[in-house]
Amino acid sequence: MRKSKITLVGLAMIIGLIMTGLIATNVLAAEVIVKQVPVERVRVVQEVVKVADNFIVLFDASGSMQDQYGYTGQKKIELAKQIYEARSARLPDLDWNAGVYLYTPWKSFYEMQPFNKEAYTDALDQLAAYQPSLSYKNQPTPLGNAIKNLDPILAKVSGETAVFIFSDGQFTLSQPKIWPVPAAREIASKYDVCFYIISSAQTPKSEKLVNDLASVNTCSRVFSFDAVLSRPEYTTSALYMVVDRAFVDTELVSKVVGIELDNILFDFNSADIRAEYDDELGALAKFLENNPEAYVVIEGFADSTGDPEYNLALSQRRAESVKDFLMESEIFSAGEANISAVAEKRLVTLWYGKDLPVASNDTAEGRQLNRRVRITVGSI
Repeated sequence: MRKSKITLVGLAMIIGLIMTGLIATNVLAAEVIVKQVPVERVRVVQEVVKVADNFIVLFDASGSMQDQYGYTGQKKIELAKQIYEARSARLPDLDWNAGVYLYTPWKSFYEMQPFNKEAYTDALDQLAAYQPSLSYKNQPTPLGNAIKNLDPILAKVSGETAVFIFSDGQFTLSQPKIWPVPAAREIASKYDVCFYIISSAQTPKSEKLVNDLASVNTCSRVFSFDAVLSRPEYTTSALYMVVDRAFVDTELVSKVVGIELDNILFDFNSADIRAEYDDELGALAKFLENNPEAYVVIEGFADSTGDPEYNLALSQRRAESVKDFLMESEIFSAGEANISAVAEKRLVTLWYGKDLPVASNDTAEGRQLNRRVRITVGSI
């Protein structure tokens, strides 16, 4: 996978620009000691690294996407447009190609081309205002055709492509019959593509359809519409992530010594949390209990040993192990068995496999550092 990057200096700058709401916090300090010592002061340079080279958004303007969302007074299609309009405004300049298409019926609003924020926003405005000739209740949903239509689009670009599909898990067949899952499997076999299904499915049958779509390859996933609306990381993580680079300067200072939440490291081919991290994760759990406005982004990684797809799945299991630990901690029991004081939506899990290592995979020590979970605490 080709990666491009821009360099930004300063933690406050990068968090404010890219990941609004995320804050780094030392919630695990067990003891504070102040003494005059020669210390190595870490100067952090943060890089925005491109995860995908292209992205495509497929909107469904029929069915449940026309329903009102909660008490907002707005249709889901309008909120979906706002999601991408707001997040595209914050995208760093990393030379993406982008496309926006409606598939009920098929219509291009931003033909695949270099990403331009102003033109892209105009395209989303046009999509939200578009009125099909048929009412949405009578509008066919040829999801299989839409996925097949990606073939000539993807043939013109290179690198990895993230395809975001808004779907309620319902579809109609035209002639010739094109079924969505086989169509997605064929596209995945030809191109370096990951499907991100943003689901508003409401029945077991429609939920099965979106899950089957996400199973065509390892990198494809399903996110609920509610999750994407409330947590930008679910979509932005498919396009870029922030990586820390540290430079060390030595000076004599009054240093506060405490316990910080470092990366959670894992044994080879394992997603089991080592006992040495129980106290640290327990302290994080206590912090979350005392700060109900906070949420946690949990990112899993692996070293480069073995099959990349296996490593991607392994990094997912590592992230979910940390998530499960926090949810199942006795601190959250509130006196009742199996009752968590922290809702699952406060724990965002992301995973990247062997990508974005923090050390060389050529040594055992470096591979150990890359078998990790990174934790960041966010504030609403």
